[in-house]
Amino acid sequence: MKKNRGQSLVEFIIILPILLLILLSMVDFGNIIYKKYALESSLDTVVELYKNNEQTELEKYLSTEEAKVQYEQDADFVKIVLTKDIKILTPGLKVILKDPYEIKVERTIYYE
Repeated sequence: MKKNRGQSLVEFIIILPILLLILLSMVDFGNIIYKKYALESSLDTVVELYKNNEQTELEKYLSTEEAKVQYEQDADFVKIVLTKDIKILTPGLKVILKDPYEIKVERTIYYE
Protein backbone atom coordinates (compact mmCIF):
# COMPACT_ATOMS: atom_id res chain seq x y z
CA MET A 1 0.00 0.00 0.00
CA LYS A 2 2.85 2.43 0.64
CA LYS A 3 3.97 2.34 -3.01
CA ASN A 4 0.67 3.81 -4.27
CA ARG A 5 0.41 6.84 -1.96
CA GLY A 6 1.69 9.49 -4.39
CA GLN A 7 0.48 7.90 -7.60
CA SER A 8 -2.70 10.01 -7.84
CA LEU A 9 -0.76 13.22 -7.28
CA VAL A 10 1.79 12.36 -9.97
CA GLU A 11 -0.95 11.48 -12.47
CA PHE A 12 -2.75 14.75 -11.71
CA ILE A 13 0.44 16.78 -12.20
CA ILE A 14 1.02 15.08 -15.55
CA ILE A 15 -2.54 15.71 -16.77
CA LEU A 16 -2.91 19.29 -15.39
CA PRO A 17 -1.05 21.14 -18.23
CA ILE A 18 -3.15 19.34 -20.84
CA LEU A 19 -6.37 20.25 -19.06
CA LEU A 20 -5.29 23.89 -18.74
CA LEU A 21 -4.40 23.99 -22.45
CA ILE A 22 -7.84 22.64 -23.37
CA LEU A 23 -9.56 25.12 -21.04
CA LEU A 24 -7.66 28.13 -22.42
CA SER A 25 -8.35 26.96 -25.98
CA MET A 26 -12.07 26.86 -25.23
CA VAL A 27 -11.88 30.41 -23.86
CA ASP A 28 -10.03 31.60 -26.99
CA PHE A 29 -12.53 29.98 -29.36
CA GLY A 30 -15.41 31.44 -27.37
CA ASN A 31 -13.79 34.87 -27.59
CA ILE A 32 -13.35 34.51 -31.36
CA ILE A 33 -17.00 33.52 -31.82
CA TYR A 34 -18.22 36.38 -29.61
CA LYS A 35 -16.06 38.97 -31.37
CA LYS A 36 -17.20 37.74 -34.79
CA TYR A 37 -20.83 38.07 -33.69
CA ALA A 38 -20.13 41.60 -32.40
CA LEU A 39 -18.37 42.50 -35.65
CA GLU A 40 -21.37 41.22 -37.62
CA SER A 41 -23.56 43.52 -35.54
CA SER A 42 -21.18 46.42 -36.23
CA LEU A 43 -21.42 45.66 -39.92
CA ASP A 44 -25.16 46.36 -39.78
CA THR A 45 -24.43 49.83 -38.44
CA VAL A 46 -21.68 50.44 -41.00
CA VAL A 47 -23.96 49.43 -43.87
CA GLU A 48 -26.72 51.72 -42.61
CA LEU A 49 -24.33 54.67 -42.28
CA TYR A 50 -22.88 53.95 -45.72
CA LYS A 51 -26.33 53.82 -47.33
CA ASN A 52 -27.25 57.17 -45.72
CA ASN A 53 -23.94 58.67 -46.92
CA GLU A 54 -22.86 59.74 -43.42
CA GLN A 55 -19.07 59.53 -43.80
CA THR A 56 -18.11 61.50 -40.68
CA GLU A 57 -20.35 59.37 -38.46
CA LEU A 58 -18.98 56.26 -40.14
CA GLU A 59 -15.37 57.25 -39.42
CA LYS A 60 -16.20 58.04 -35.77
CA TYR A 61 -17.97 54.71 -35.34
CA LEU A 62 -15.11 52.72 -36.89
CA SER A 63 -12.51 54.45 -34.71
CA THR A 64 -14.39 53.42 -31.56
CA GLU A 65 -14.79 49.83 -32.80
CA GLU A 66 -11.10 49.50 -33.78
CA ALA A 67 -12.15 47.79 -37.01
CA LYS A 68 -10.79 48.24 -40.52
CA VAL A 69 -13.17 48.68 -43.44
CA GLN A 70 -12.73 48.06 -47.16
CA TYR A 71 -15.10 48.91 -49.98
CA GLU A 72 -15.16 47.14 -53.34
CA GLN A 73 -17.44 48.66 -55.97
CA ASP A 74 -18.75 46.57 -58.86
CA ALA A 75 -21.34 48.29 -61.08
CA ASP A 76 -24.35 48.92 -58.79
CA PHE A 77 -23.11 46.73 -55.93
CA VAL A 78 -20.77 47.59 -53.09
CA LYS A 79 -19.02 44.93 -51.04
CA ILE A 80 -18.24 46.14 -47.51
CA VAL A 81 -15.64 44.14 -45.57
CA LEU A 82 -14.91 44.67 -41.87
CA THR A 83 -11.81 43.13 -40.28
CA LYS A 84 -10.57 43.11 -36.71
CA ASP A 85 -7.55 41.55 -34.99
CA ILE A 86 -7.98 39.41 -31.88
CA LYS A 87 -5.18 38.52 -29.49
CA ILE A 88 -4.85 34.80 -28.82
CA LEU A 89 -4.07 33.76 -25.22
CA THR A 90 -3.29 30.05 -25.55
CA PRO A 91 0.37 29.33 -26.36
CA GLY A 92 -0.31 26.42 -28.73
CA LEU A 93 -3.04 28.25 -30.63
CA LYS A 94 -0.76 31.22 -31.28
CA VAL A 95 1.22 29.03 -33.65
CA ILE A 96 -1.80 27.43 -35.32
CA LEU A 97 -4.06 30.51 -35.67
CA LYS A 98 -1.37 33.17 -36.19
CA ASP A 99 -1.47 35.71 -33.36
CA PRO A 100 -3.18 38.16 -33.76
CA TYR A 101 -6.05 36.29 -35.37
CA GLU A 102 -8.00 38.27 -37.95
CA ILE A 103 -11.75 37.93 -38.16
CA LYS A 104 -13.56 39.17 -41.24
CA VAL A 105 -17.22 39.76 -42.07
CA GLU A 106 -18.55 41.05 -45.36
CA ARG A 107 -21.78 42.11 -46.97
CA THR A 108 -22.71 43.06 -50.52
CA ILE A 109 -25.36 45.74 -50.93
CA TYR A 110 -27.12 47.36 -53.84
CA TYR A 111 -26.10 51.01 -53.95
CA GLU A 112 -26.87 53.56 -56.66
